Amino acid sequence: MAEKKYDETELLEKGWIKAWLVFEVQASTKEIAEQSLKKHINSITTDEKRVYVTEENFTATEKIDAPERIKKQGVEVLFSQVAEIIIFVREFEGIVNIVINYAPSVVEIIAPEKITLSMRDAQGALASVADMMHKYAQAGIGGMLLKS
Repeated sequence: MAEKKYDETELLEKGWIKAWLVFEVQASTKEIAEQSLKKHINSITTDEKRVYVTEENFTATEKIDAPERIKKQGVEVLFSQVAEIIIFVREFEGIVNIVINYAPSVVEIIAPEKITLSMRDAQGALASVADMMHKYAQAGIGGMLLKS
């Protein structure tokens, strides 16, 4: 992990959000699992003015039985690895975007205890969710069912 460029107490005083995120990857080889998860975690920090990853913890990679649907494709075992990270995000919309774009298995806001959003920030977060829903619908893998 790179040298700290921030003070956690100062970030919290300035309204940054501290969160714990958990990611899991499953792949056909140990190397692919480890490389993919590391690359995925590293990609979260591409905007260092808005996101800091302050802690990373990668578990040992484990061999697991493949689910039946994967076994039908001739793959009997998979390799699984989990990463836990602590991040600081400048605004609520930023953490919404991380959840949408990086798909953690778990997300928990650690601090602050109360988050107050401006109308602009709330609208930005909702627009991000709406945009992702439209992308799924355009790709034919999701959308909204309407009652008639």
